[in-house]
Amino acid sequence: MGYLYAFVAFLFIGSYLVPPRLATVRGLTFFPVMGLGMLLADLFLWDSLQNLWADPMWFWGSMLSGLLWACGQGLGNMALEEISLAKAAVFFNFNSFVNIMVGLVMFHEATGFRAYFLLLSGGVLLFLGAWWVARVTASPAKEGNLKRGLLLSLAAGLFWGLYFAPMRALQVWYSRAQLTPMDALSGMILGGALAALLLAFLPKPGRWAWRNILLGCGSAGLWVFGTAGFLLAIQSLGLSRAVPIVNSNTLVYAGWSLFVFKEFPLREWKKISAGTLIVVAGVILMAFSK
Repeated sequence: MGYLYAFVAFLFIGSYLVPPRLATVRGLTFFPVMGLGMLLADLFLWDSLQNLWADPMWFWGSMLSGLLWACGQGLGNMALEEISLAKAAVFFNFNSFVNIMVGLVMFHEATGFRAYFLLLSGGVLLFLGAWWVARVTASPAKEGNLKRGLLLSLAAGLFWGLYFAPMRALQVWYSRAQLTPMDALSGMILGGALAALLLAFLPKPGRWAWRNILLGCGSAGLWVFGTAGFLLAIQSLGLSRAVPIVNSNTLVYAGWSLFVFKEFPLREWKKISAGTLIVVAGVILMAFSK
């Protein structure tokens, strides 16, 4: 079942940024609509949220994880205003490097020269692949400020590499066996939703059109199901197996970018595919450092 959970996470997390591409509002303007969808999704996890509330340490730790995720999501949405899904996705994968580095340094999940050598080697492959994809010229109408978009993508990847850290710290230093991954997820959803909905105080005409609400709920639903699969895969397979499978979702985003949104001329598909595969190889290599 662990591999099935990982595949669900791979597919859903590799697709949840697609609905924002179809909305009439973009970037931070769309994020509150997604937050509404997350809040509605949390209603289905009400029992889990009550279990979490009974342990304040886990409740606030999960909320903090959700806030860190929301910071990354806001930056990611801004990045997608400037660059293609394919380019953003390979730079979002900076989160793999950060996540594994935190595990090695903060939680001592592995020690020795081999672990850091594999992490460094994987990181080099990751950035080589990202550099390769960044050099591919997108269709003029599909790309804005490339430098700004890449920097925002890296910043998003930084937060996405950190948002599991509070829960991992609680798991290592303050455990509670009665809590399940779904309990922790309910707190993450609430923290992310509240952070997103704060942006609703910035008025924007058309934000709450039915089309955008449905797309926001769709995006939130894909993320919730994907993250649930991710947490269950980690529980079943461990980080070293789950992370490379799930973070290979760059391949899914490359497919959406090339064949659905046509953000690149089709003649560039070989270059995009090659760069994406290099990034995936780097993620897998880094995962072996644990």
